[in-house]
Amino acid sequence: MEIVTNVPTLEQLSKCSLEPYDGIYLGNPYCWRYDGNLIASDDIKNAVELVKSEGKKAYVTTYAVPRNKDLPLIFKLIDAIMDSDVDAIESTNLGVINYIKKEYDFRVHAGGLTNIYTSATAELLVEIGVERIMPAYEISLEEIEMIKRTGVEIEVVIHGKIPLGISHNCFLTKFEESLGEKCPDICRREVYFESDGLVLKPFGNVTLSGKDVCMYEHIEKLIEIGVNAGRVEGISERIGYRERVGRIYRRRLEVGFDRKDLEKLLSLNRHGVCNGFYFNRTGQLYVGGGV
Repeated sequence: MEIVTNVPTLEQLSKCSLEPYDGIYLGNPYCWRYDGNLIASDDIKNAVELVKSEGKKAYVTTYAVPRNKDLPLIFKLIDAIMDSDVDAIESTNLGVINYIKKEYDFRVHAGGLTNIYTSATAELLVEIGVERIMPAYEISLEEIEMIKRTGVEIEVVIHGKIPLGISHNCFLTKFEESLGEKCPDICRREVYFESDGLVLKPFGNVTLSGKDVCMYEHIEKLIEIGVNAGRVEGISERIGYRERVGRIYRRRLEVGFDRKDLEKLLSLNRHGVCNGFYFNRTGQLYVGGGV
């Protein structure tokens, strides 16, 4: 299983260790205005070069919920990186995917907000040339296994906060006055919404789960299903988070289960961990012996 993560800026990329990872998704797909966002910056080629110099695969993400006004920016990004050593482009938009395949016949990964809930959708994406998909975050392991039978590569989140909703308007700008920060600096703040035991993390235009999805105890099941890549979602995290989590999952794959490593994962998020929707449970619950 390939272990991947996402890094939004060149600054963060230069300050974090890529050693535990096989591939890096470059850019923040949730907000054009995020400070230093690689998909809105001329630094993208430098970032690809840096990742490749570390012997890792370089994947470039694209804006997750584009409207017509966003398409020229996305197409410009795609055109610009075609003479770099990028390994694949991630998109959640069928029009953008069609552009990549039609103009360049280049490798495409369909991201988690592509709304892939069924094998029929996966088959359609395979027909138009998509090589890897991330099924919708809300579906179970059984449903992922059915989608895998189409033969497409599957990527899932193995650790981190998953998107629960996305808007074209930034949630955090409503709190600029109370937090004393303005865009784009406000995204560097750790902000959580808590109500009746539910914890959410707003991050620009996206709302993330407050708890970390943790599949440390269930890696063998993912491998049995045939999952090709496990993603550590670090888009909203501090730099050290990616390295600590990545090293733990690398040891999990190469050495096996370790109770101390599981305890380290459980300590990283003050709101705890969950399994998302993998086990047909509400996204806030955890299945496993570690909690």
